[in-house]
Amino acid sequence: MKESDSDTTVNKKYIEQLTTLGLTQGEAKVYLAMIQIGPSRVGKIVEISGVSQSKIYNVLDRLIIKGLASYNIQNNTKHFQALEPSRLQDYILKKESEIRKQKESISQIIQDLSKNIYAAKRSASEIFVGERSLRSAYVVLLDNAKKGDILRYFYPYSNFHENASPFYSRFYKYQKSKGIVERGIVSLDFKNSKHFKEIPKDVKLRHVDFPLPGTIDIFMNKLLIVDWKTITGILITSSEIAGIFVDYFDNIWKISQKQK
Repeated sequence: MKESDSDTTVNKKYIEQLTTLGLTQGEAKVYLAMIQIGPSRVGKIVEISGVSQSKIYNVLDRLIIKGLASYNIQNNTKHFQALEPSRLQDYILKKESEIRKQKESISQIIQDLSKNIYAAKRSASEIFVGERSLRSAYVVLLDNAKKGDILRYFYPYSNFHENASPFYSRFYKYQKSKGIVERGIVSLDFKNSKHFKEIPKDVKLRHVDFPLPGTIDIFMNKLLIVDWKTITGILITSSEIAGIFVDYFDNIWKISQKQK
């Protein structure tokens, strides 16, 4: 039996639509063939669908599993048929349910694996280049921040810095949204700069009259060192290194001058 040109065109359209629902090309062809001819033996389905004899049983089995086909036995011979097209809706609903379960499962797997990775990872370092990349570095730095956590930092510049100052002004809102406590140690000259007056009042600063080690942020088990000349940051994850810098910062904080 040969399909007419119009039937072939219609089938091509339906084949494309069925494959977008998750059926393979072979499954779509066999399903449409059975819709067209009704209950049939395998030979007839092969003839109409164009799917080879070697693959037809595998395709039919998959359609049965998907709830889109069935068979009965007549004179010791299997006759296959497509179930009503409305069953396609059931097939989609089943797929949606499976996808929801997969999403829930993968979310849990990601959480579990992330915990195991970071628990086993004693230290690591990453390099961030460029302003957009540095923003990502600060987001990573503050990723697990909770309200009341302390962000400690050294800021060595005595006045407005063409790269650093605009960046921190823009990033302040993100830091504030985290509810963290900001403590900064700056140079004594910075207190006399015009830029100092632009610093938000809730940012706690103290001043020292000796050189600072650089632009360094310390938060929990992370340390971010930034070279603002090249706009490059090095993010170090190490409880030991971060702990040393926290002690160093806190000792300087005790002896430094309070903001006035």
